[in-house]
Amino acid sequence: MSITIQSNTDTVLELPGLAGTLGPGKTVAVPAMTEDLVRAVDLGLLLVPSGAEPPPGLPPVLFEHHYPHVLPLSADRAYYVRVLRAPGGFHDGTRPRDFVAYYGDGDGMSCAFSDDGLAWDNEKKVSGIAESGYHVVCALETPDRLRILYWDPDVPDQPYNMAGLRTAACNPKTDAAAFTEDAACTGNLVTAGGDPAWNRGHYGPSFLWYNPEPTSIPGRPFTWRYALLFIATTGGNDSLGLGCSDDALDWRLYGDGPVLSGLVDTQPWEGDNGYVSAAHVERLADGRWWMLYSGGPAGNAGIGYAWSWDRIHWTKAAFNPVFRAGGGPFLERCYTPSLVRDADGSLLLYRSGRDDASYRTFVSRLRAQTLDWQDLLAADHLGQGLAPRSAVRRGRGSEAERDAAIPNPALGDEWFNTDLSGGGKWEKFTGTDWKRT
Repeated sequence: MSITIQSNTDTVLELPGLAGTLGPGKTVAVPAMTEDLVRAVDLGLLLVPSGAEPPPGLPPVLFEHHYPHVLPLSADRAYYVRVLRAPGGFHDGTRPRDFVAYYGDGDGMSCAFSDDGLAWDNEKKVSGIAESGYHVVCALETPDRLRILYWDPDVPDQPYNMAGLRTAACNPKTDAAAFTEDAACTGNLVTAGGDPAWNRGHYGPSFLWYNPEPTSIPGRPFTWRYALLFIATTGGNDSLGLGCSDDALDWRLYGDGPVLSGLVDTQPWEGDNGYVSAAHVERLADGRWWMLYSGGPAGNAGIGYAWSWDRIHWTKAAFNPVFRAGGGPFLERCYTPSLVRDADGSLLLYRSGRDDASYRTFVSRLRAQTLDWQDLLAADHLGQGLAPRSAVRRGRGSEAERDAAIPNPALGDEWFNTDLSGGGKWEKFTGTDWKRT
């Protein structure tokens, strides 16, 4: 096993943990990534175009699904959700709250508030932004300054107009629903031309990073104050592009192609014209990054998993999708993941689905593998009406065994990959008998 690293500088690199020197643009294979090399990747000195095996057993893999949906409350729909958590950090107009969610409501953007991430209230329209704007991403820059980027479908010649990307800010300590400084973005993220280039147009942001101590080095997007995954489009296929900015207004494109595409290193679930769109990115303890992303035909057939050392070269997991649209709770669509870390260290995953009536947002709690299986069956974890606790089974088996058993959504059956490193662990929630393997 080896990992290929590449210099991303114009000078000769001499790094701790790296034998000898590395010339500009040169590559070398190392047996493993060290803490010093990971630091060099973070500084933009190195790229990692090839990696080792997928991360073992990560991210947290026990799923507590909550039903029914948590959003919307009274709005027409809730999709493309983004959730933030900061204890007492979001004022809802009456009092400080721990959670805020922003989402498309079918007629623009709404938000709602929560104390635990599960029960939501005080749903209201977001003010101070474009009337029909949604596809929002967020960065809590300081406790009293929240930045959003979003897509405005009302801008002429969408999706082929850079000005469809907009940004605004608010003081969440005062009112997390009231934004100011709304403005259209500029830059070269899209070609806006007639040729179907991968970035001919865009559908707004996919994921946003905020760097409070920027050095803004050309060619190193993560040294800038803002780095952005955006939903690039040819007009017939969507992929993820990467850009950077120092003011969130004027954006520079990184590279000459998408960093993740359904047309590159294709997988069966993506079909002949796989899309990649709304995503969420977190970091592993060893320095790698992992991404959940909307994928498959039209970008709503399920949620895929990819990982990277440098956030530029991504590897799709072989077992994708992690979640798949279909019958039962996964509904007609399954996409737009957003995660937030809760007070106990677990992650809350929000994702959108659609049935005949509406687009809805569901939440699942992801816990570490070290928890016992009975954690999954604790009080009210499955008290949402799909399956009695006594009917829940859990075990291990191969992917072939899993796929050979056909879930019955009418009985509450659903399958989960529970080992996101690609192993054969899996679970079945069911109202029917299940033969343990």
